[in-house]
Amino acid sequence: MKPKVYQITAQSRSFVYDSGLMGKFERFLERFDVRRYIPEDELVPVKMHLGNNGAFKTIRPQFVKKVVDALKKVPAKPFVTDSVRVPGYEYLEIAQEAGYTHLTLGAPVIMADGIFGNDTIKVYAGETLGEMAIASAIHDAKAMVVLSHVKGHIQAVLGGAIKNISMGGISAAPRGGDWHQGRGKMHFLMGEIMQWDETKCTLCLDCMNVCPVDAISFPDEVYAVNKDACWRCGRCARVCPVEAITVPISHEVFMKAVAEGANAVLKTFEPGRVLYINFLLEMQPECDCMPIADPPVAQDQGILICDDPVAIDMATLDILSKVSPLPDSRASGLIPKEGWDILSLLHKKDARLQITQAERLGLGSSQYELEIVS
Repeated sequence: MKPKVYQITAQSRSFVYDSGLMGKFERFLERFDVRRYIPEDELVPVKMHLGNNGAFKTIRPQFVKKVVDALKKVPAKPFVTDSVRVPGYEYLEIAQEAGYTHLTLGAPVIMADGIFGNDTIKVYAGETLGEMAIASAIHDAKAMVVLSHVKGHIQAVLGGAIKNISMGGISAAPRGGDWHQGRGKMHFLMGEIMQWDETKCTLCLDCMNVCPVDAISFPDEVYAVNKDACWRCGRCARVCPVEAITVPISHEVFMKAVAEGANAVLKTFEPGRVLYINFLLEMQPECDCMPIADPPVAQDQGILICDDPVAIDMATLDILSKVSPLPDSRASGLIPKEGWDILSLLHKKDARLQITQAERLGLGSSQYELEIVS
């Protein structure tokens, strides 16, 4: 049977709570068989991206709380979590500013790989990545709910369920190790460090200012990187306005690495123990790890729910292949192309390659049945 993807539409039919997206989401969770996926009395990670300073268009806390409430009715013991993206203490403060707290969500907010980001267990990911460091709070859990704010990404193109569990379930570095077994390896399989073209550089220092670990400096106006501190996240290359910095990896290899990363995370769960929810709301052109928020690239398309990461991301791309770019967004003026979604057009790379690689590893099916919840 094809996996079923439920789409809760964004439109309201009237001025009644149950007609709005929040009300429809709440009613759906009440009817949905959450117990099918979540064992009673277990600690359950609600995996999401907590954002960054300035990235204020993440999943709204009210929606997260609806998921927490549904899990408590199982009954289970949910906690909201992500792996360290900026230093752990700072990341928790960012989460608090965004409204992600125990008081607002009804569940603790913790770092899945510890406050220092090195509380991990090594798991074999695949032939490309080898062993990778999985955040312990995700590795040790019996079940998980994955909340993904759909957006663009520097290399993955689509920031959906697969990217969320892959780059978010894997830590920056294991205890006693370095980025070679952390998520940075996905960006740097073909080289050790970013490449700098001095002839293009205008010394704007955007790369230095965006670095989450202050690894970049410009002594005597020459680009320098502290290789031991660098996480290999690739943000410096993305923000460079003149493409003076490049990350040494091909699109095809990176997509294969993302799929293998997701494989490493998911193999720590028994089949049927992970539920995915994609929020196609305030969809950003870039990842929520960037310290900005932009006008959304397309109108809100609602919420998708599925137990298959490949199916839910495929459905996401299919929906985004039919939307119109919003005026004054980075997608404004894009010319539609048959079979291409708005994020692929924007980043000039095919997001479906991520789907292909994940399906090749047996993580799910790109063939799905869509059921509209209006």
